[in-house]
Amino acid sequence: MLMRRAHIEDFAAIKQIVFEGKDLLAKQGVNQWQDGYPNADSLMNDILNQWTVVLEEDGEILGTAAVIPGKDNSYEHLDGKWLSNGPYVSIHRVAVSSHHHGRGLSQKLFEAIYDVVKNVNGINSIRVDTNPGNLGMQHVIKKAGFVETGRVIPISATANTDVRNFAYERLIKQPLLV
Repeated sequence: MLMRRAHIEDFAAIKQIVFEGKDLLAKQGVNQWQDGYPNADSLMNDILNQWTVVLEEDGEILGTAAVIPGKDNSYEHLDGKWLSNGPYVSIHRVAVSSHHHGRGLSQKLFEAIYDVVKNVNGINSIRVDTNPGNLGMQHVIKKAGFVETGRVIPISATANTDVRNFAYERLIKQPLLV
């Protein structure tokens, strides 16, 4: 099993996995990804920007996530306190194939992302958020060593929503004491 950067040829599989994730969240009654986001355009944009990674085994894509460097506008207004102020990457749009649930693939994806990011100079942490109703993802995030830091307005928020996602951060490098 390996994690690699996604290619245009992976788009159909990524889209299918993410849309399966949307369906699963709907069946669980979780109001996340139910308003048209993420859509095909946002997924293609992730690939074109080289943000998408996939977890692959024997030529089959098992899971996907967007790993985005730089400031994330949705993380600029945290109701809480981040663990660090330094450069970070954000993880968004995490999904695993419905044909492979129960194998701990989300956990493996988070571990693989951390293993790559920890070797990138100048990155202090990884940030992620999820819907308060998405108990499965909350479990995966915490198990992957992330600490809950507060609440954020999700990327997909519209004017008629008052949802505040749980925000998490995992330090890569400990900040220097002042």
